[in-house]
Amino acid sequence: MFKLKSINWTWIWLASAVFSLVVHVGGAEFSHQLGKLKPEPLRPVKVKIVEQKPELKIEPAPPPTPPPKLKPKPKPKAQKVASERKAPPPKPNQPPPKPVQGLTADAMSPGGKVAMPLGNTLMTADTGERPKEAPQAFASDLSSEPELIRDSIIKPEYTQAAIEAGLEGSAIVEVLVADTGRVTDAEIKRRIGFGMDERIMESARGARFKPRKNRYGRPETSWTEIKFTLQLP
Repeated sequence: MFKLKSINWTWIWLASAVFSLVVHVGGAEFSHQLGKLKPEPLRPVKVKIVEQKPELKIEPAPPPTPPPKLKPKPKPKAQKVASERKAPPPKPNQPPPKPVQGLTADAMSPGGKVAMPLGNTLMTADTGERPKEAPQAFASDLSSEPELIRDSIIKPEYTQAAIEAGLEGSAIVEVLVADTGRVTDAEIKRRIGFGMDERIMESARGARFKPRKNRYGRPETSWTEIKFTLQLP
């Protein structure tokens, strides 16, 4: 039978102590190194959401509709035009008829309305005779120039600026007198200022005239003048 040798417990205890020391020192160093490791900070991540648009379906355009057929316009009916009718030949032993002046009822179109005399009128037939000399002119000349109606014109009032400036003198205004005697346009020859030009023009436009007449006595449009005399009140 075998006999166990005596165990040296001193060496076992010493080995255990060394092992325990190595374990504690290694664990402390691991914890120290683990503490140095800091977790990385969280970084925001941008996420872009792209919406996918649905595909557009392009339908083919419908074929163009043909234009409607236009009905041909009916041709206008030909209107009956009055034509000159030949007189029937005279009967034997009968004088020819006298010429008729004006329109006859047969020459009118159906439903036509014309303000013209029918049948014989007071006009006489053209004999072809012409005067050898031109007609004489009027013995008297009826022409005349425009004449101002004194009661129709209003004297322009002085402005305060004209009174303070002691404005006096005369102003001439050219006016266009229509065939009715009214003034349709006016132009002052020389402006005098102080607010008097507007008042003089207003007075000239309100004037009335006997219009100019030509040699036959007919009224005509023409230019003339109005003279204003300015005196302090």
